[in-house]
Amino acid sequence: MKYALRSLAKSPGFTTVAVLTLALAIGVNTATYSFVRDLFLRPLVRDQRANLVSLYTSRADTQRDFRRFSYQEFLTLRNSREAFSDVTAMAFATVALGRSDHLKRSFVCLVSENYFDLLGAQPLQGRFFSREESRPNAALPVVVASHAYWQRLGRPADFLGSQLSINGRDFTVVGLAPEGFGGLHSSITPAVWLPLGAAPLFSDHLWGSGSTDLLREDSHRLHLVGSFQLGLTLETATQRIALIDTRLNAHATLSGPGSARQLVIAPPSRMSLGNVEPADEHQLATIAALVLGMPLIVLLVACLNLANLLLARGTARQREIAIRLALGASRWQVVRQLLLEGLVLALGGGVLGLLLSWWLGDLLLHSTAEKFGASVFTLNTYPPIDASSLAVTFGLCVAATLVFSLGPALRAIRVNLIDDLKSQPGEPTAGGTWNRFFSLRHCLVMGQIALALMLLFGAALFVRGSRNATRLDPGFATHGRLVANVDYTFGATAKDDIPGRQKALLAHAATLPGVSHAALSSAVPYNFEQNYWPIFGVGAATPDTARSAAYTSVSHGYFDALGIRLLRGRDFSATESSGGGPPVAIIDESLARSLFGDADPLGRHISPSTGGTDHRPSNRVLEVIGIVRSPRDDIFGEHPPRRVYYPLGQHPIRNTYLHVTFASPTHASAAVAQLRRELVTLDPENPPLFVRRLGDFVDQNINLGLIRIAAIAFSAFGGVALLLALVGVYGVKAHAVARRTREIGIRMALGAQRGHVLALVLRQGALQTTIGIAAGLVLALLAGQALSKMLYRVNPFDPLSLAAAAILLATATLLACYLPARRATRVDPIAALRTE
Repeated sequence: MKYALRSLAKSPGFTTVAVLTLALAIGVNTATYSFVRDLFLRPLVRDQRANLVSLYTSRADTQRDFRRFSYQEFLTLRNSREAFSDVTAMAFATVALGRSDHLKRSFVCLVSENYFDLLGAQPLQGRFFSREESRPNAALPVVVASHAYWQRLGRPADFLGSQLSINGRDFTVVGLAPEGFGGLHSSITPAVWLPLGAAPLFSDHLWGSGSTDLLREDSHRLHLVGSFQLGLTLETATQRIALIDTRLNAHATLSGPGSARQLVIAPPSRMSLGNVEPADEHQLATIAALVLGMPLIVLLVACLNLANLLLARGTARQREIAIRLALGASRWQVVRQLLLEGLVLALGGGVLGLLLSWWLGDLLLHSTAEKFGASVFTLNTYPPIDASSLAVTFGLCVAATLVFSLGPALRAIRVNLIDDLKSQPGEPTAGGTWNRFFSLRHCLVMGQIALALMLLFGAALFVRGSRNATRLDPGFATHGRLVANVDYTFGATAKDDIPGRQKALLAHAATLPGVSHAALSSAVPYNFEQNYWPIFGVGAATPDTARSAAYTSVSHGYFDALGIRLLRGRDFSATESSGGGPPVAIIDESLARSLFGDADPLGRHISPSTGGTDHRPSNRVLEVIGIVRSPRDDIFGEHPPRRVYYPLGQHPIRNTYLHVTFASPTHASAAVAQLRRELVTLDPENPPLFVRRLGDFVDQNINLGLIRIAAIAFSAFGGVALLLALVGVYGVKAHAVARRTREIGIRMALGAQRGHVLALVLRQGALQTTIGIAAGLVLALLAGQALSKMLYRVNPFDPLSLAAAAILLATATLLACYLPARRATRVDPIAALRTE
């Protein structure tokens, strides 16, 4: 070890390049592992002894209509011991958390008293819920806070026993969840947990259908998670489900003809939130492998680079190794010494890589937290470096040592003692054009070029996919527009008073300086709160077939306020927006085409579903008075969702979004604080939950943020691979020129011109670059096939991205060849011959 440290200290240039190369490669690998660990690999719950499954209920017929569970169904499953040792219930809600000056819409979870115990969690402080608190309709105002929410508040020491304001009501903090606990979701967590008995306190905010009186049979609000009996598996449990189905179907609401249901069991979902049916997460393993595979290729490029450096270093040390062997050293001792030097380099790179990954993880955490900060979700943060990260880093160091050190070490001991003892340091002992062209070092360089091209092409596809997604026309305008959220369900405002307050809100906003349009709506595109409902076309070609459509209640002028183009027909009138006139609706072109085909939809009628599980048209019939362009709601769907718009007065809302359009975008940016003050002054009982620029609101969409982060990350992978490949090419060419100093001196002494020498060195580099790029094109096309399935509207054979990556790599590689070649033309023939 001492000799290894002394030997590396005598070559500071080589050591610095090697350590920095490994630091870059190991750093991006450790940072990427931390991201994948938190999103895909970290256990969903702390206690993995619990064999957990998610439970779903669906109709037994071909329609497979899924829904949530009732409380009575929960008790039936909890008392069924054929398959489950225990079952817990959850319900989700979106509430206003905090006081009026720091009010924030937040995602919360209501749970039964056995929830934390089933998931293996112990309180960090205080206690969890009692059976009495979780009893239906108990309405006891207690709360357990998540560690992430407590951390966001600044970790107050007196947090336990303090009061949290939820929807204007004080709840007592009785417990604090442990760090990293997010329930069944690894990356997001509810801000707080509430007892199931508090459901009646959230009548307008609880997800699901039916009454918030959980004892009613028609209240379907609950998601269930169970723990299998010891030794039972998912396959064997399905054989016992039939008995449980019989008990479930004995409930009154399921006893009608054709209403039989069956239990469906699936592993807990990692990504879905509140889904009523099992989510397809087969792509998660592919995504995780892809995200981990790209930086591993960067590490491979780095190892090839270092292998080249060590081969060059081994050539210079041939005489030293020959002397050691002549003095009695065994070949294993020499290999062990060279491997130890490689391990020292790898550990040095690993330490720096850990620091780099800490910085990268912190940067990623802050950028992600900024996105989550504007949403209803709370980010479940973990330290970027933990025991598993240290283990992965050390494993990468050992693996890298074997990859880049073992081959050069084994090659170094293949010496001819007589020839190598006679050789001068750096003098080549093998000649021949092809031997030099296809030497191991040059083959490694061509491999680096091929892998770098594949990574550059992958990065180009990610950037292209990100640009396609972020530049996608959303179907509405964002510039010069503000959006504010006022939810009257969070205050004590009587239901009959809300329309008057909304009218005053709209009238006041329209009088603000610079405002050209103002409107109200029940939803905003690119938000997580869009509701869908089956819609039937009266007189349509298939009148019994419903089309699911996102529904929004809007005031007069909404389409002008958001810049949504009215294609045909007219907007809602002021009378219709106030609740008068016949029932009408405006639909988008997608729903019009789906319901009526090529027929003219204007003047035709639609009918919403009655709800429930039978999906029949209701008695409400609405005339279609307008067709609008379809705005998008996300970036992953091939087509925008179908939409139907109702006039605000005919379909009252309580959760209200105010849209304000300014004539000048600059005026809009400066008016955010002013609009907030105006709204607070106008209605102090119902302060706005937020006032933001509409563009910022859309940008906080998590899907958009993840795509941007992925594009930046993969661009960084490609950039690092390009940098490492260039260092490798330059190093090999510089070393090859140094070894050929005597040959070049003789050529120039015999009359060779500088241009001839330059062409001699460049020709070899150009041919090797061509071979490397040709091999890289094959790898790039294979990678493009895999990436195109996960990226938005990208061509797996995208010629522009492929050509750009190849030209960039070829230009940079030839430049790396040119610098040593140019140095070769400056060789002094007399000095070169004196090396004899």
